[in-house]
Amino acid sequence: MLTLSKLNIRAAVAGVALAVALASPALHAQWVPERTQVIVPFAFEVGSTHFAPGTYILSNAGEHVVLVQNGKHSALTMSSPEMAPKPPATSKVVFHRYGNQYFLREIWRTGDPDYLSCQESKDERSLRREMHQDNRASISPESNVEVALLQLPR
Repeated sequence: MLTLSKLNIRAAVAGVALAVALASPALHAQWVPERTQVIVPFAFEVGSTHFAPGTYILSNAGEHVVLVQNGKHSALTMSSPEMAPKPPATSKVVFHRYGNQYFLREIWRTGDPDYLSCQESKDERSLRREMHQDNRASISPESNVEVALLQLPR
């Protein structure tokens, strides 16, 4: 027979286990180091900011916020932790491509199934809708483009 104290202990243990389980994705996804570099060979969008081809630094700017910057421009994007069934072989960023427009969407780390999914911008959402509504396919179908991440020395 269970006593009141045993029920309280079980409830407390279950509560702690649930709190840890809910916090785990957020803890694992905050991995973007301060000095992660990516060389992007094409123009791209982050939120409403347009970036030219070039070298960029990715970093955490707060919980679920990624900062993308080069010497001239910077932008913040909201991100959410996601988990893939298989970890990637190399660190990478993934861009969604619609025709000749690219949008930053994911940040991955070598060997880690956890990755950051960047928020879809208003422009990307509009292009995606246009692509699906236009039966003549004037916009190329969405595709993913991967670019390798580079770790800078400290």
